[in-house]
Amino acid sequence: MASHLNVIVEGCCHGELDNIYASIAEVERRRGVKVDLLLCCGDFQSLRAEQDYDALAVPPKYRELKDFKKYWSGEKKAPVLTVFVGGNHEASNFLGSLFYGGWVAPNIYYMGAAGCINV
Repeated sequence: MASHLNVIVEGCCHGELDNIYASIAEVERRRGVKVDLLLCCGDFQSLRAEQDYDALAVPPKYRELKDFKKYWSGEKKAPVLTVFVGGNHEASNFLGSLFYGGWVAPNIYYMGAAGCINV
């Protein structure tokens, strides 16, 4: 029997992790499945603190700490393995230090400038 992964692909999430994970929980409940992987395709916005605004290429009206800080600090843990690629609205100071990718929070992995992983 072939094994498979249940994958959800998300476009720009702009730091709205709590809403995304709640939607995944609803999909799991309705379909009776377990989601194995969330793939976020840009504009993840891994903002940890207001200092990250200095490295964020967005107009000031969009500078807002959203949910990622809770995951980065360990207050929350991503309920599903989350892998993301950067977009044009990222804190380049933080992600630039992970050029080859790496864990940014428990269960959340950044792919780096270019990368490949086995799941």
